[in-house]
Amino acid sequence: MSLRTLLLLLPLGCAPVASPRGPHELPESSMTMEEGLQSEGRPTSPTSPIPRYDPGDVVESVVSPEGHFRVHFTRVGANAVPAADVDGDGVPDAVEVVARAYDRVEDFYTQLGFRRPVEDAAVAGDNGGDGLFDVYLVDFGGRADGAFRLDACEPDGTRCAGHMVQENDFAGYGYASYEEAVDILASHELFHAVQAAYRPGLGGVVSEGTAVWASERFNPELDDLEHFAVSYFNRPDRTLVLDADSPAATFSYGAGVFFLFLAERFGDAALVSLWEESLRAPEARWPLLLDTVLRQRGADFDTAFAEFTRWNFYTGARAKAGEGYTGAGGLAQPLTSARALPTQEPEVRVTAASTRYFEVDGGAEAVLARYEPNAGEDLTKLHLLVAAVTDTAVLHVAHAEDSNSLTATVDARGATRVIVAVVDGRHEGVGRYGRLCITADAKGEPCVQGSPEQPEPPGDDGGCAAAPGGPGSLLLAWLLVARERRRVRERAERAGLAQGMSRL
Repeated sequence: MSLRTLLLLLPLGCAPVASPRGPHELPESSMTMEEGLQSEGRPTSPTSPIPRYDPGDVVESVVSPEGHFRVHFTRVGANAVPAADVDGDGVPDAVEVVARAYDRVEDFYTQLGFRRPVEDAAVAGDNGGDGLFDVYLVDFGGRADGAFRLDACEPDGTRCAGHMVQENDFAGYGYASYEEAVDILASHELFHAVQAAYRPGLGGVVSEGTAVWASERFNPELDDLEHFAVSYFNRPDRTLVLDADSPAATFSYGAGVFFLFLAERFGDAALVSLWEESLRAPEARWPLLLDTVLRQRGADFDTAFAEFTRWNFYTGARAKAGEGYTGAGGLAQPLTSARALPTQEPEVRVTAASTRYFEVDGGAEAVLARYEPNAGEDLTKLHLLVAAVTDTAVLHVAHAEDSNSLTATVDARGATRVIVAVVDGRHEGVGRYGRLCITADAKGEPCVQGSPEQPEPPGDDGGCAAAPGGPGSLLLAWLLVARERRRVRERAERAGLAQGMSRL
C-alpha cells in the first residue's frame, strides 16, 4: 500500500505554570499534517533535525532480546553512551537497558489491548536498515530527553510509522537512576508510537496526557505523572479540550491526571476504545470521541468531568481510601482562590471542560453557594460542587447541576475551609459568565433569591474581587474596559477554537 511521507514531533500543549520537570520533547516541536512534507532523515543523516549524530560518529546497533527493536548508538564523542560493559558481551550495558525496556513496555501496552507500533519496512529512504522499530541514542544537550518522530502514514493519515530519538546518557538530568530515566522515556515515547498506530494529530492534550498516563500505568512507581499533574492543578480553569498555542507543554502533560481518572473510573479499555474510535470517526475531535466511548459505558463527557472534579477534592493530604485515585496521596491539590464570607463575584467565567475553585474559611454550621449564569447564557452542563474540608480530610460534598440557578449547601461543622467548584462539563464551547455568591448566613443572605443585594465591587473574569473605592466615573470606565476585554477575549477564544478544529 502506498504511503505518504512526513516528519513531525507529536504535538505539545502549553501552560504558563512551571512544572518540577520539563517536557520530554523539544520545546519547538509542533504538529504538522501537511500534504507533501518530506522526511528530513533519521539522526544518522546530516539533514536530520537536531539532535543528530555528528559527522564522523561510528554508529552501531543491536536488536532487542524479543527482536522488535533496533537500538542505535555510538561509543565516542558527545553522543556516546556510558561505556560500562559488566557482562563483557561487547555491548554497553546502557544500550541493553534501553533494549530490554522497550521490549517490556511494548509487551505491557499490548496486554492492555493497544496496537503495536507500525513497522517501518515500507518507509521510503532510510528506515534503519529493516522493519524493526528504531531507537536512536543521541545527546539532547539538556534541552529535552526524547521524542517520537513520524516518518510515514497511510494515505488517509492513519497508521503511521516512526522512530525514536532518546537522550544518550541522562547526565545532569536529575533522574534517580539511568534505569528510571529509560523506563520513563520508553514508556512515554513508545506510547506516542502506539497512538500513531491509530491516528496521530488529535492534539497535545490527548497525545501528551495519555502518554503520561501510560507511563504511570506501566509502572506506578515512576513519578512523571505526579510531577506534571501540578501543572494541571495549578490551572484547572484552563479548558482541556482546546490546545493552547504556546510552546510550553506542561499543561498538556499535566492533563495526564484526567486520563488517569478515566482509566481508574471506567477501566483501561475506555482509553483503548478512545483510540480505536479515532479510526471509526476520522474527522472527530478527541472530546467527541471520548463522549461516544463514555456513552457506551452509561456516562458521558459532562458527568465524567463533574466526577473528575469531585475526585480532585481527595488529593494530597486529603486522600482517602475508596475515594478517588488509587495514588491520590501523591497528587497535588487544585489551586483555589481565597475569599472572605460572605462573598459575591459578579463575573465568574468558566469554559468547556474546566473548573473554577474558590475557598472560604470554615467555622460555620453550613455554607451556601449559588451560581447564577448571566442572562442569555447556555445553562446546560453546569455544576456546582461545595466541599467542607480540613487540611487532612474531605468531610462533606454537596452537588448541584443543570439549573437556571445552581444552589448547594454543605454541612460545614468541623471544617476549617469550604471549597466551591464551578464546573463546565461541555466538551466544546467558549466561555460562559455568571454570578457566584457564597455565604454562611443562616437565611442564605445575600445569595438566596429575594434577599437584599449589598453593594459590591466589580470582579474581573479571573474571579478575583477588585478593591472598592475611587470616583464613580473611574469605576464606570473600569467596567466599560472590563466588558470590552471580555468581548475581545471571547472573540479570540472562538477564533482559537475554530483554528483548533481546522487543524484536526
